[in-house]
Amino acid sequence: MASPAEKTQATDPAEFQSEEETRCQKHKKKIHYFCEKDKKFLCLVCRDSKDHKTHEVTLIDEAAQNYKVQIETKVQYLGQKDREIIKEKKEHEEAIQVIRARVHLEKLKILEEFKNLRQRLEEEEMFLLSRLSLLEQEEVKQIEEYVTDTEGQLTTLREHTESLKNRLQAPSMELLKGIKDILGRDKEFQFHNPTPVPMNLEKKFSEAKARHEPIIENLKKLTDNLTTERKEDESTFPNSLDKKDMKKWLLLQKNNSELLSSVPMTLDMASADPNLTFSEDLKKASLYVVDGKSNTLAKPRQLYPFHCVRGFPGLSSGRGVWEVEIQGPPGMLGIVGVVAELPQGSQIQNSESCCIWALRISSSGCQPITNCRAQETLPICLKKLGVYVDYDHGDIFFYDAITHKQVYTFQTSFDRQVFPLFGLLPNGSSITLSP
Repeated sequence: MASPAEKTQATDPAEFQSEEETRCQKHKKKIHYFCEKDKKFLCLVCRDSKDHKTHEVTLIDEAAQNYKVQIETKVQYLGQKDREIIKEKKEHEEAIQVIRARVHLEKLKILEEFKNLRQRLEEEEMFLLSRLSLLEQEEVKQIEEYVTDTEGQLTTLREHTESLKNRLQAPSMELLKGIKDILGRDKEFQFHNPTPVPMNLEKKFSEAKARHEPIIENLKKLTDNLTTERKEDESTFPNSLDKKDMKKWLLLQKNNSELLSSVPMTLDMASADPNLTFSEDLKKASLYVVDGKSNTLAKPRQLYPFHCVRGFPGLSSGRGVWEVEIQGPPGMLGIVGVVAELPQGSQIQNSESCCIWALRISSSGCQPITNCRAQETLPICLKKLGVYVDYDHGDIFFYDAITHKQVYTFQTSFDRQVFPLFGLLPNGSSITLSP
């Protein structure tokens, strides 16, 4: 049999009350009642006293039951609030993810456009300078020919002059011998002055100058406009920052290593199904199957029946983002997502570990899939889809690139390099990347 001490230890502290605690401290009577107005425990004497006689008084168990109902109602209300906050938090986090993806995408667009501009400027610079260098070489050749011609004529002239000087020193008989021919020889000599700059060379130079002068003028205007706009931004933008953001801004201006490491994506032809054709800039892939027959030399498809191509570069750290526009005939099917690096010749369906995280897109909606196991169809029709991958955190975030609303998020962990993946099924369908 348990001792009184053991019984006391086995009792829940919240339920255990000593004899002193269950008795009224004023009248030393047992407490049976609860005053609803004063929210106090009462004994029989307290209940009948003038202080509580007119108050609503109930038995303790009845009062506890009434308040239990109120507490349960509160719990339900707070639980509903909790769910609402979680839902709102999720929506806001998704909105923030979309903004992060769009900001990263704009960074890539700026990098790509400035890279293209620098490349075009360098090409134009090289062309204009090479053109002028060629004219310069022609000019040097013309000068050399001019100098050779004039020096030859000068030599002939000087030889005749020297002959006449020698004649002056000769005796009279020698001086007069053949004098007619000697005096008439200078009439035969005429200086033929060659044109130092031929007309065709002058024309070529004028054409070259007419080509580069407006380019230089436009570049000056562009430089002036950029300088003016940058000065305006530099005078207004920092004023909108508080001290904390200002420190971040100054630090970012000193170190843009993350920005400079971002690389816009292209399609990797080496990984492509042979029935896919590509644009010159490797931003667009189209599926063309002649007479309904696929290329017989095609290797086994990694994701049958889709004709797939990977994006380049892959990710082994950091973040990546891209948007893809999907076009095709009615009933079109497409795959957009991320695939882990697989051994050559292996198929995604046969992979034991999870290696694909994608959306299968159709005119009726889209399905999240992993290793070809599709989940419930989402009733969202997508024409342009954004994909944002945070490799280090294992997040793959899909959003509607037109409405900028979240579509679906995979949360996983990567143990190898991953690549963007695109798949097309009906003939005549295509995907276009941006940036």
